[in-house]
Amino acid sequence: MSGKKLLVTFLLGVELCFAPVLGYGTVHEWMDELKPSVIDFHLLQAKVDYIMQNPTNFLIVRFDYDRSGVVGKIAESGEDIGFAKLPKGVDTKGKILVMVFDSRGVFSHKSQTALLDQFKKELDLIWMHLFVISSNMDTDIVASFWARRAIWKDIPLGYFYQGEYHLWEK
Repeated sequence: MSGKKLLVTFLLGVELCFAPVLGYGTVHEWMDELKPSVIDFHLLQAKVDYIMQNPTNFLIVRFDYDRSGVVGKIAESGEDIGFAKLPKGVDTKGKILVMVFDSRGVFSHKSQTALLDQFKKELDLIWMHLFVISSNMDTDIVASFWARRAIWKDIPLGYFYQGEYHLWEK
């Protein structure tokens, strides 16, 4: 019996020695120095609001603001820049880029008309969270819709530009 008490006492003493160390941490100073822009803050807030208000059926979304139009310029050059890939002729300068990734099969097995209607439904739901930043969805937003097949393989399905929904051209 005294052996068990001795073992419990020893283990309790060892645990108490390491307990204060586990909660110790520091915040890197450079993280406090970087300040996000107001629009970046509002885009992050819009994303969180969208997810929180649609907890069971939200799609993966990404919001960016293209100040200089670099995404449109890269699309014109034909380079592949991954998720922000857009067709040629899309001007993104001063626009909010919305990327919607379907991880739930919402865009699967639909005709072209039904797919465009689904794009409109989803973007209208997303824009409800962006209207604080954007006064006009047709002129302020460029959206692309993607089917997520795997983590590194996304298939472009369509895009929204200047108030019109388009299917992706091959």
